[in-house]
Amino acid sequence: MENSKEAADAGSFGVEAHFHGRVAKQELIAAAQATVVSTAEEIIKKRGILLGHVKLFIAANGTLKLNMVDPDLGIDCEDNLADPVVDGEIKYMAAAMGVADHELEAIMRDSIKKIDQLIKLNFKKHEHHHEHDHGCNVTFEGV
Repeated sequence: MENSKEAADAGSFGVEAHFHGRVAKQELIAAAQATVVSTAEEIIKKRGILLGHVKLFIAANGTLKLNMVDPDLGIDCEDNLADPVVDGEIKYMAAAMGVADHELEAIMRDSIKKIDQLIKLNFKKHEHHHEHDHGCNVTFEGV
């Protein structure tokens, strides 16, 4: 059976994390948007174009949904967070053609540091299946 992801030369990555404490809503939104933009920009540097999507979802006392399919169109943002944001969960994922899973993983691990510097993220346990250590406790899933 043919692997359609491999045939399409597509990579995917996803991570989930929890955070505890409080943060100003606008600070968190700015960090989340910077994370998504940084990811898209790095994919473009490697590929030349973003053929795919970058998504970030925060559930806390309300929700924030960010989606980017084309940097020229900007980020689609649906903000229903209360201020301040208190204790929550982040789901962050991307799929892109022309970028391998491990390349996308490295891009996104670097980009999510913008949020981790603002609120300490507690990443879920590592669950993907290959033989190397990432040096942190992150969930990697296909999206």
